[in-house]
Amino acid sequence: MKKAFLILLAALPLICACSETFSPTIQITPSLSSIPYSGGSVDVKIMTDLPWKVVLEDGCNATVSKTNGAGDDMVTITVPATDNWTTSCVKVQFYCRSNNNNYSSKYAYITQGYKPHVSVSSEAGTIPAEGGMAEAIVTANGPWQAKCNTAGVTVQPASGITGNETVSIFIPANPTNAARKITIEFTIDGDSDTLVLNQAG
Repeated sequence: MKKAFLILLAALPLICACSETFSPTIQITPSLSSIPYSGGSVDVKIMTDLPWKVVLEDGCNATVSKTNGAGDDMVTITVPATDNWTTSCVKVQFYCRSNNNNYSSKYAYITQGYKPHVSVSSEAGTIPAEGGMAEAIVTANGPWQAKCNTAGVTVQPASGITGNETVSIFIPANPTNAARKITIEFTIDGDSDTLVLNQAG
């Protein structure tokens, strides 16, 4: 009896160690990545010894190649094209849980670029034959430039950056006796818009 008690006493530390609460761990790489507005995919490597799951935020239109697994693995996150005029971010959670319901999680953040956009508007009426000035508002989400092939027409400023900007358009006298249309193109890398002004003859 005494011998059995001593054996049990010697095994007690091992029994206690096996029943101790442990903290699960999970690692992912890369945790930060970026894709263009046209969409793309990112391969995320999972490193853990436990079963794991993938959780997408509500409203997230990304898809994953698999939503759960066990141990080290690879998951592909695919993000479709966007029409957003500003940069957006996709957030994907990876987590694992131990038998005692402790869990660990990591997030993969995918930054998606904006879709290039530029637009121009003007309330200018017909420009008189002797010339004049018109104003227009340019709205863009990136650097833009203005170009006009009509001789003598100038746009100030002829370029700009993100936001709304008022430009002044100076039109010289019409050298012909007929009314004419003056076309000014505003471009951004990936998009463009045109403004057409009428000038009397």
